[in-house]
Amino acid sequence: MEYQRIDFKDGAVVVVVAFDMCSSSRVVESLTLAGDFACFTELLTATKHFLAAEQKSVPFDPYKFTGDGWILLFPQRTNGLALVSFLRRLCAFYAKEFRRRVLPSLADPPSISGLSFGIDKGPLIHMTMYGRREYIGRALTVACRLQNAVKDKGGSPAYKALVTNLAFREHFAEAPNLKVSSASRILRNINNDAPFRCRKVVLSWTNAP
Repeated sequence: MEYQRIDFKDGAVVVVVAFDMCSSSRVVESLTLAGDFACFTELLTATKHFLAAEQKSVPFDPYKFTGDGWILLFPQRTNGLALVSFLRRLCAFYAKEFRRRVLPSLADPPSISGLSFGIDKGPLIHMTMYGRREYIGRALTVACRLQNAVKDKGGSPAYKALVTNLAFREHFAEAPNLKVSSASRILRNINNDAPFRCRKVVLSWTNAP
């Protein structure tokens, strides 16, 4: 199943969802040393097919594969309940597939596995680079920095998201069964390196719609 791409207009406001796999460096090293790297590529391929299938439920552009995750771009008016439901399904899918495809091949499984997320919303400018459409904008930078900062201040980052207050208010505030707390992080070269206030959201799929 192939991706469906969305070409956003210049200056379009989008919801940016950046996610990657917890402990991926340790997993890749362990599998490489064991000579059993195929199961990791199978996990990535399965995730790619899952994302392509999910586009029928909630439209988005699978903008960029980052090696151990993706950056997804959602239209400005994406329904919040549909977005949260998608994120929960993605978490549940990954948990199942990681246990099935990768965990049996790990001699020393990491203590933390799962996905971590950073989410922002804002306008993006498009340009062409090497014949491919690329986007630049603060929302992309902030989402990626938030995703990387989920692990800061201790605790497991698995299946948690740092969400800007704007994105939370417009897309997460009405979602049921969400565990939410206020958070702040220092994001390099963002907000003059002052504490960046956001929301920490636990994307548990237990009893989720």
